[in-house]
Amino acid sequence: MSDNNTEQIILQGSTPDLTSLGSYSIESRLGQGGMGIVYLATDKNLGRPVAIKVLHPHLLKHENLKQRFRREARMHAKLMHPNIVTLLSLYEDETYMALVMEVVKGDDLKVFLRKNPNLSIKKKLKIAIEILKGLEAAHEFGMVHRDLKPANVLVSDKGEVKLLDFGLAKPEQGGEDLTQSGATVGSFRYMAPEQILNNPLDARTDLYAFGILLFYMLLGKLPFDATGSGGEFEIMEKQVREPAPKPHEVDASIPIPVSNLILKLLEKNKTHRQKNASEVRAEIEKMLDQLQFLASPARTEDKAKVQSETHTPAPITVSTTTLSKHQIAKQWVNYSQYHWQKLLGKLVPNIKKTQADLAIVAVVFVALGMSSVSVLSMAEDTVKKTVAAQEKINKQNLEKQLAQVALEPKKISTEPVVIQETKAPAKPQPKVIIESKTTEKKTKPVSKVKVKPKKKYKPKKRKNRSLTYSYSHQVQRKDKSEVNTSKAHEFRGGSHLFYPELAEKSWLASFKRGDTSVLFNQPVSLSRIIINKASVGDLDFKHGFIQVEVKPAGKRKWKKVFSQKDKDIDKKVTITGFKGKYPSLDGVRIKFKTQDPITIGPIDLLQ
Repeated sequence: MSDNNTEQIILQGSTPDLTSLGSYSIESRLGQGGMGIVYLATDKNLGRPVAIKVLHPHLLKHENLKQRFRREARMHAKLMHPNIVTLLSLYEDETYMALVMEVVKGDDLKVFLRKNPNLSIKKKLKIAIEILKGLEAAHEFGMVHRDLKPANVLVSDKGEVKLLDFGLAKPEQGGEDLTQSGATVGSFRYMAPEQILNNPLDARTDLYAFGILLFYMLLGKLPFDATGSGGEFEIMEKQVREPAPKPHEVDASIPIPVSNLILKLLEKNKTHRQKNASEVRAEIEKMLDQLQFLASPARTEDKAKVQSETHTPAPITVSTTTLSKHQIAKQWVNYSQYHWQKLLGKLVPNIKKTQADLAIVAVVFVALGMSSVSVLSMAEDTVKKTVAAQEKINKQNLEKQLAQVALEPKKISTEPVVIQETKAPAKPQPKVIIESKTTEKKTKPVSKVKVKPKKKYKPKKRKNRSLTYSYSHQVQRKDKSEVNTSKAHEFRGGSHLFYPELAEKSWLASFKRGDTSVLFNQPVSLSRIIINKASVGDLDFKHGFIQVEVKPAGKRKWKKVFSQKDKDIDKKVTITGFKGKYPSLDGVRIKFKTQDPITIGPIDLLQ
């Protein structure tokens, strides 16, 4: 039942097909692998069809292999799950050993995909979920399959997906590995690096094999294969050393989230992969809820049902909680490139056979493709600028209110001195008023003491608090990350880390531009803006910039009020002078350019 010719054992003459085995009548051979031959048989006692995996007779000479076969039966018997082929019994006599299993009418995954070449991505992901459910059941027993591949995944005629052949399975901990010492077992095209290097295995080893299986299901080919005369050794060397190709770059129809999931499954270091099969299954189920396959312009209502199950390279949109507009635009670009390449692929053979002048046609197509990419990029930039403008309006309104709040506590601060002068009882006060003018001066503060309630000290609590605490506002970020305006954010005592993925790139990585802005629902007046931090931490901020812009009330254009290049803001920076020049603002925006992750905030907008 193997998908690798190098693993198959072809027995000619020396091992004739059986006709019966105990109470089982052998009808036909279903397949064979390195451990044994699988037959379709009938249980004479119960009158039901069964599948029997018979160990190769010449292997029975090795007692350790017989023990391993018994161990497979014991382990397999524990796995009673809808996505795992059920083991019915273990047969053993003086000549043969065999596993008796349920019959699954259908095909292995490789044959199933070949028979259904137009299967949709959505349908393939649903099959992947069923495979993961079977792995979850095995991993719950602490067992690692170690040989996950298309030949060991069955798809029944009813659509059921089942795992089989736990012949290489072993306990994750504490179990005896009865394979030859130092030997590498499994199918090398699906082996994890730790499996090839004979390092300790766990559930994440099966996840690596599942990643290759998912790559094969979606793209129809393997991520690592021999290109020269290296053969098996070349493939295993790539498994250990070479990074996997990005699926969405190989096929533009692959959604970026699915591509990223596969790349994480194929991490060389198992600690960088997902922790378990249930975590991977949850990610795929979430993607299925979010994926929306856009209809092709040529699609009609009559063809809608057929096309929904067809794997056409149509562009895909995903909820903005998962994909940014940049990622969605990138998928459209990949989609356009895919069709240009497909069209040019049909024209190139004809160009070679006809006149050389026809090569100009290919150049025209390439130019059209590049222009479509440019248009998409311009559209994306326009969206970003619009969002940034709205964010600035919110920031400016906050600053005006904070400036007024900051001035009130200063008036109150002189009053405690008057309180100390008027500790005398209230009764002598009328006498002071009659005696002289000097005493009348003292009575004036007395009247202030009476007027002064403690409530006037409440504004102190609002001192140096951003206008976002008292004015309705909204915060918008260029990276589309979620902002809850009722909780801490850049303009409300918090901070935000932009582009953390830049930390994993080299110093040659391109710069990223971003911004975050606050927009007020009503104009506000500002006295100053305080930027407490805009820093890339321990890394250099060379060739980057930070600048602050405000949007005057009722105006469309943003005005730059502060700019700083090649330097972090680790100490507070205060920007003033708004009263005269910009008495009323609709928003404030901070823009930045960085080659490394940058932390922005808190930013105080004070009246």
